Amino acid sequence: MNNMMKKILKLIVRVIVVFVVSVIVVNVLAPIFQKDVTDQYKEKIAQTEFQSDQPGTERIRCIDDNEEALLWRLRMIGAARESIELSTFDFRTDEGGLDVMAALYDAADRGVKVRILIDGIYQPIFLRNSNKSFSTLYAHENIDVKFYNPITLKNIYHVNYRMHDKYILVDGRMYLLGGRNTTDIFLGELHKGSNIDREVLVYNTENEKGESYQQLENYFEQIWNEKCAKLVTPSVKEKICTAQSEAFRNRYQTLMEKYGDFTQYDAWTEGTYAANKITLLSNGTSAGGKGPGVLYAIEQLAAKGHEVSIQTPYIICNKYMYSALSHIGENADLKIFINAVENGTNPWGCTDYLNNKNKILATGADIYEVMNDYALHTKAVLVDDNLSIIGSYNLDMRSTYLDTELMLVVDSRELNARIREQLEHYKEESIEVLSDGTETVNPLYREQKLNVMKKISYGALRILTIPFRHLL
Repeated sequence: MNNMMKKILKLIVRVIVVFVVSVIVVNVLAPIFQKDVTDQYKEKIAQTEFQSDQPGTERIRCIDDNEEALLWRLRMIGAARESIELSTFDFRTDEGGLDVMAALYDAADRGVKVRILIDGIYQPIFLRNSNKSFSTLYAHENIDVKFYNPITLKNIYHVNYRMHDKYILVDGRMYLLGGRNTTDIFLGELHKGSNIDREVLVYNTENEKGESYQQLENYFEQIWNEKCAKLVTPSVKEKICTAQSEAFRNRYQTLMEKYGDFTQYDAWTEGTYAANKITLLSNGTSAGGKGPGVLYAIEQLAAKGHEVSIQTPYIICNKYMYSALSHIGENADLKIFINAVENGTNPWGCTDYLNNKNKILATGADIYEVMNDYALHTKAVLVDDNLSIIGSYNLDMRSTYLDTELMLVVDSRELNARIREQLEHYKEESIEVLSDGTETVNPLYREQKLNVMKKISYGALRILTIPFRHLL
């Protein structure tokens, strides 16, 4: 190899090294500079009426069971006659994901216009173009699919900004919103690795669109038209489509035999609760740094309460977030329910909790470390006996400053009582840690030891994650 070739190779190596280092530096350092809530947003929250003295036209159903979550999706999609908009952070071709795909494909066959928005972080892993099921889905003439901020060379410096929303809109009449991804981790029969979550199904009893439906519909249109949302172009061979189309139809028939005829379901108000007011909170739709809008709104609502319960899978806070909790705890009896470290599925959240437990207690909050049969993925805030705030927002810096997030503020005593009853059960399954550090092992708590490998990995992560907390 002559000297010229050696110089060229060295230059190429240097360029690659500089590029890789720059990608890492930008993606790690840029999110450190976190935004504040704007005065305009503060004014908007101050002027928003989150409560009402009279029931509205939208009724609500609380969905905590994974199999019911799948069934209600099938019913909603089966009832669609005009349009379906589905947005999800994670969509996989596992059992739960394929069940939803089969239902969407059937709706498209009936002439329903379907739009699907999926975050682009997991897409290269679970929804590659070589995936026949997914390729057949978006090849349907009535189905459009977009990836939000897919990982490409063009936007390699913005990979941290994800779409964490999860909801379905149907026919201008009903929608479902919460924390479940479209995978069998959250949908269908419980199994090893399942997570428990919560959603709200909102159904309007009058013909026109409900107030909160319009808010969510407007949000979907805005994020669907973001520059970072890229349309997926069909390129699948006809013979593959034909075979997989038949597989979808067979799968849908099997689901109909198991759960009944979804297209005929019409008992939408049975088992629902009245809601005086439903209001959508969001962090915005752009793939970039965000102000803590959702947390600020929660703080303002909760700080006016006397009893506040927060349910979150894990807690990763900065100075502002600790101060928000302290503000709430100044007037309210503040309780926070999280997964016990031994039962959590997020190693970053578990290890940060071990590092910063005392800072959380210093806010005045009592903590309940829950040991449930399955990890809890639920995100909810209860304020007194009427307000319930439910959706996708985790009490961490990623949800606060980086990702798109949605929460519904629901003024309903019945919904509040339903969730409060469940939290009482979780309390019995927990170690209760009071703000003064006093610990009580409650009756249904089942002690579980960390295995040796987890102890070693958690010990290492407690150190390694410190410089990257703002990304978690």
